[in-house]
Amino acid sequence: MKYLATIGLEVHVQLKTRSKMFCASPVEFGATPNTHTCPVCLGLPGALPVMNQEALRMTVLTGLMLDCDIAPICKFDRKNYFYPDMPKNYQISQYDMPLCTNGNVPLHDLAYPKDAQKNIATPDKQVHLVRIHLEEDVAKSFHFEASTGIDFNRAGTPLMEIVTQPEINSPEEAFAFLTSLKQILIYGAVSDADMEKGQLRCDCNVSVRPEKQAELGAKIEIKNMNSISGVRRALAFEIQRQTKALERGDKLQQETRGWDDAAGETFLMRTKESAHDYRYFPDPDARTFHGSISSHAV
Repeated sequence: MKYLATIGLEVHVQLKTRSKMFCASPVEFGATPNTHTCPVCLGLPGALPVMNQEALRMTVLTGLMLDCDIAPICKFDRKNYFYPDMPKNYQISQYDMPLCTNGNVPLHDLAYPKDAQKNIATPDKQVHLVRIHLEEDVAKSFHFEASTGIDFNRAGTPLMEIVTQPEINSPEEAFAFLTSLKQILIYGAVSDADMEKGQLRCDCNVSVRPEKQAELGAKIEIKNMNSISGVRRALAFEIQRQTKALERGDKLQQETRGWDDAAGETFLMRTKESAHDYRYFPDPDARTFHGSISSHAV
């Protein structure tokens, strides 16, 4: 029996602003840990967010470059969950009224891996987008032999999330999508998109189903990929793993997995939460906005 893979990507992009999303603390990679913080990005009681207008502009610019529809009215929401890297225990994000919807990313021939450029399954393919929304990044955890340390310098950095439709069909197409998108972001000067610095990170949603089955298979997420070649390898492994499981008659369930690059395999992290588990509700401190707003812009 032949099996088909369906892939969707969620790409997180740190925007190239001088200050954070909701405060004036500076954004600087490699700074001394926990030196670029303030009561807002540390989640201290009584501290209120002020939106970074430049981050809004860069997100809208990205939407225009990717042929998105720009929403006339948007709002920010609170995404609630226990997360050791988020001092407030909620993330200011966007849920049902994002800045940008629709749009697409073209997969040009030279964006594919060199060993796949002579055998492109769908030339001139465009991958369509669901949305682009804006949120704040979390802090960074460092895992040592017997302890874990947290650097809050990254907490609050403007983070743009680009979500694709589930219409990528191979690891090579995912590679081409990320390569093409990275070029657009760099040329548009909205992000340096340096994956080694965590400025571009990717979650991969992949499912496998029999060729004659119309319904998509169980969606399995590979979390926090930080290299384009790693995405290709992880997807190739996961597609093979799911295919073998289905051939054995196993039933796949929705879950989140990590990627062990040294071992060359994915591993189970947790069963996947659904949207209602995050208990989204409109953030009362970051108001709905329409047109121009009053905010800091750096």
